[in-house]
Amino acid sequence: MTRTTFAALVCLALLTACSPAQQQRAQSDMNDAFIAAQIKTKIAAVDAATVSLVKVDVDKRVVTLSGEVHSAGERGKVDAAARSVSGVTRVVDRLVVNAKAPTAQEITDDLGLQAKVQAALAAQTGVNALKVRVSVHASVVQLEGTFASRALHEVILETVRGVPGVRRVVDRLHLAVPDTRASP
Repeated sequence: MTRTTFAALVCLALLTACSPAQQQRAQSDMNDAFIAAQIKTKIAAVDAATVSLVKVDVDKRVVTLSGEVHSAGERGKVDAAARSVSGVTRVVDRLVVNAKAPTAQEITDDLGLQAKVQAALAAQTGVNALKVRVSVHASVVQLEGTFASRALHEVILETVRGVPGVRRVVDRLHLAVPDTRASP
């Protein structure tokens, strides 16, 4: 038995134990989730970056689109994609056109740079790379988390600045406060 078949059987069993109103609400929720998934798939076909910038909410087959798109043309394509999904009764378009919204290539470049920064930190002796969260937008690296000593803080900053492609570093790291409680 596949996972999908098993999940469907579990849902069916749960639905039969519910009142008719609960069954109807559960069915409506499943339909809305299915519609949202179809819309996200169609949006990804418009532009892979758009799927991460656009939020799709579906309630009783009414779709609300919010977030940012790169151009008016892209906005029209996203709207058309949502309207093309079977079962959609209405689309509420709250998308904002922002020419500075990242493109698929920019997102890909930022993710690649993020991976390089994380690898460089992991290669440094003494640096706990798991305590440093790295995010990248437009080649600007933001660091959050903790470090154990001022010397390690400098190592982290120098390592990140040394990664090719890093334009600037936003340092939001802070010194980890050691636990001074006595152990039993």
